[in-house]
Formats: sequence, structure tokens, C-alpha cells
Amino acid sequence: MMKQLIVTIIGKDKPGLVEQLSDTVYLHHANWVSSSLSQLGGQFAGIIQMEVANKHFVSLRQALTDIEALQIHIVEDHTQTATPYVAQQLTVTGNDRCGIVKEVTQHLTQLGINIAKLKTETHSAPNWGYPIFVAEFQLHTPTEINQHMIQQQLEQLADDLTIDIETLS
Repeated sequence: MMKQLIVTIIGKDKPGLVEQLSDTVYLHHANWVSSSLSQLGGQFAGIIQMEVANKHFVSLRQALTDIEALQIHIVEDHTQTATPYVAQQLTVTGNDRCGIVKEVTQHLTQLGINIAKLKTETHSAPNWGYPIFVAEFQLHTPTEINQHMIQQQLEQLADDLTIDIETLS
């Protein structure tokens, strides 16, 4: 029997952390299924989905928590069958200001939309003189919610935001 694990990690960034993690996973007979890892503000942070046979779980958990450079949190994934959804990509662009993520996520929640992934960044806009904020959302939208409904809901936020939505295949 296999256990599905979600492992979150954070620690001071330095060369070799991903190799140390991958070695640990491999040496304890686990499979690295999916991950998102980033260096943010001098810290290394991420989340890894892995699977491991029950008989190797305890030794894997111990080996991961023994990595001194990282704080590690392990959760078993007990997900049941998923509710049907439509995968959509939402990009929000606008002048950087406090509250954009809060406002967008509040409206998405009101529609019953789940955020599967969120990536944000702020960068300078040449010839504009102020920073531009970009948020890329991967959404799992209930089948009864269409792009027009999402667009209409989000356009209420502000005139300075550009909303772009596309259905993913």
C-alpha cells in the first residue's frame, strides 16, 4: 500500500538543497511526483508531492526531518474523488497596490472557485514610473461558472486592473 504525501519545506537558501532532498527521497524508496520550489528573499521554500510504500514511510519521515538546513512539514494526502471542474487560467495585471490578491480571491471565493495555483510578481514598467503587479491563477471552476461570469465579477474591482481568462485544455 502506498502513502501519498505533501511535504512543505523552508530554509536558508544555499547550493545543494534540492540534491539533498532528492537523495533522501530516492534512498528511502519514495517517488517524487510533483513539486514547486522557489528561492524567495534569501529563503528556499517549496512543496513536494511524493508517494512511498507504507513500510518505508517512517524512515523517510525521519530522514526528511533530520535535514538540518530545512524546516519540513509532512501531511498525508487523503483526498477522495474530486468534484468535476473546468481548469482555467486567470491573469490579473495592474498598478501595484495593497489588496489586489485579497480582492481577487474574495470574488473568486464568492463564485465557489478553487485556486489550484497562484504565482505573483511585481516588476518595473518602463516609461510608467511605477511598479506593475501581475498575478497568474490556475483555477478549478465549478462547471456551472463560465468565463463571462468570472470576468463580470472581477471587473467590479477596479478600473486599473486588466483581467484575462482562458480555459485550459
